[in-house]
Amino acid sequence: MIRNFKESDIHDIETIYEKSNKALSLKVRPDFFSRDKKDFISKTIRNCRNLVYESGGKAVGIVSCSKDYIEGLFVLPEHWNEGIGSALLDSALSEKKDLLLQVYADNERAVGFYRKHGFEIIRHGICPMTRLPYFEMGKLSGERG
Repeated sequence: MIRNFKESDIHDIETIYEKSNKALSLKVRPDFFSRDKKDFISKTIRNCRNLVYESGGKAVGIVSCSKDYIEGLFVLPEHWNEGIGSALLDSALSEKKDLLLQVYADNERAVGFYRKHGFEIIRHGICPMTRLPYFEMGKLSGERG
């Protein structure tokens, strides 16, 4: 079930963020995501529209959007390949005509996921926090001003 974020989800969201990022084996300090999860909550969750996927009374996925930007879409690794990410993305797309996001270039799983959903690579860069290369991807309606 997809629902709006609640304050009581904070602990689950921290766990989702940390576990899903660690499961990708990105080339960052081993403690990067366990330290960064507090920033994710304070800087992203607090400033975004957040939709949570709940299963068994517990949050197992989240998508966070600000304006026309997906700031994060994360699912617990033990729930990957269950359609949760697609359901969250579809919910975000139902509210926005245009969506952009950044994804680590080495995260082939996510790049493929977004391509499957009609996103295209627009540009690339280097993340200032992790120093890892990323792609900016977008799904644009062609109606941008």
